[in-house]
Amino acid sequence: MNTNPATSAALTLDTMRAEIARIIHESPQDIGLDDNLMDWGLDSLRLLNLITEWNRTGLQLDISELAGQLTLNAMWQVISKRQART
Repeated sequence: MNTNPATSAALTLDTMRAEIARIIHESPQDIGLDDNLMDWGLDSLRLLNLITEWNRTGLQLDISELAGQLTLNAMWQVISKRQART
């Protein structure tokens, strides 16, 4: 668990959407909660980059936890459960 207060901010659904949009060069409001993110261009390398960024804040996700989660809603379910446990 990350105890550094400067980096241990909780990820929100809006922040997650904005960060995914940034990495795929799209507008956050254009990406629906149930859109297939692969159709938007989120590939495994980009997902790994996002997970690495999020892990720096203390989230500690593994790519295997999100690789099969193809929508914002599905990813958020995994992330929110992980945050609730920390």
